Amino acid sequence: MPSRRLSPRTALDVALSAAVTRNLLTNDPGPVLDELRQIAGDDHDLLAQVAGTCAGWYESPETITLCAALAAEIEGANPWVQVGRERRSRGTHGAPRD
Repeated sequence: MPSRRLSPRTALDVALSAAVTRNLLTNDPGPVLDELRQIAGDDHDLLAQVAGTCAGWYESPETITLCAALAAEIEGANPWVQVGRERRSRGTHGAPRD
């Protein structure tokens, strides 16, 4: 069965998400924000979506430095924070347990 490649936008989403998760515990978000902007290039909408969603999903006392910076410093990210929180609140899914 031939494999299908990810679309360029999906691959960009994955790259942005990976950069966020790799740096969740940083105490210096500046370089992370710079890296995200460089990865995103001209796709500011996707950058905002990924930054905000990740900020809401991963928000915790341990990750607050990066999550707060994502929401505050990436233009357009703030509305996506609630989306990330809502997704996290749904919990995990999987096979029913008896």
